[in-house]
Formats: sequence, structure tokens, C-alpha cells
Amino acid sequence: MASITLDTIKKPAVNSAGFTYSDLHLDLEFNYTRNNELKKIREIKDSVNDYDYACIKNSIFNLFTTIPGQKILNPFFGLNLMQYVFEPVSKSNAISISNAITNGIKLYEPRVSIKNLEIIVDIEKQQYEINLILGVINIPNSSFKLVGTLSNSGFYFNN
Repeated sequence: MASITLDTIKKPAVNSAGFTYSDLHLDLEFNYTRNNELKKIREIKDSVNDYDYACIKNSIFNLFTTIPGQKILNPFFGLNLMQYVFEPVSKSNAISISNAITNGIKLYEPRVSIKNLEIIVDIEKQQYEINLILGVINIPNSSFKLVGTLSNSGFYFNN
């Protein structure tokens, strides 16, 4: 009987470059190099990567802005926060948003733990401010704060 070894599931460790997590930058950009110093020609070297906190921030943003069914290979991925965009802003919807965020992060982002989640209802501006403090599992004594806004314009990070 054959056996399969999955090396990708191993616990990540800080590599020689000094980071634990890496991912492509959310807005695809390219790094450039100058191979020919005489002609000063810029060549595309590679795509831009994000590391550790920026990598996780991109992942959280992707989770918040994806509607389940948009990713063909993972049709359940996403929080569907857009369903709250055109509903009246209320405390009951804020509780539903909080539950969706908590469950989604636990399910789709195992690299972090939620230390604090606060949804501020702004009825006058018809929006929710989302304050999220996350701890990173494999980076000791680490936490970072994400502040975002959910309004009729969609979701965006403020920081």
C-alpha cells in the first residue's frame, strides 16, 4: 500500500530570511531589477511578496470581501458581508457580522486567533466600524490591530 507525505502541513518555522509566512501581494505588482547597468534596462524580476502581518492582512481582506461561491475550487470560502451593505444598520446586524467574522476566521485563517472583536454601529453614516485585534499563532508575543469599515461602498481597511 502506498503512503503519501504532505510536507506542506508541517508547522511553519522562521526561515533564514527572517519571516514565518509569505504570500503574493494582493494588488499584483512586480519587482524590477537592472541587469544591464550600462543600458539601465529594467527587467521584471519577480512578483512582490508580503510577509507575516501584511500576508495575514491580505488574507483577512480576501476573506471579508469574498462572497461564498466566487471561488470555484472553494465554493464555501468567504463571509458574505455584502449581504449587510443594503440592509438598515442595526445592532442585531452588528451581532450577525461579528458571528460571521468570528466563525470565518476560525475556519479559514488558522494562523491567527481573535483577541478582541468590536463592531461599532454608526447609524448616522450608515456603516459599521470593525475593530479586530489578532494574535499570530506561530509568532510569539505578537498581535496586531485591523480597523475596517463596512458601508454601502463595500468593505475596506482604514489602516
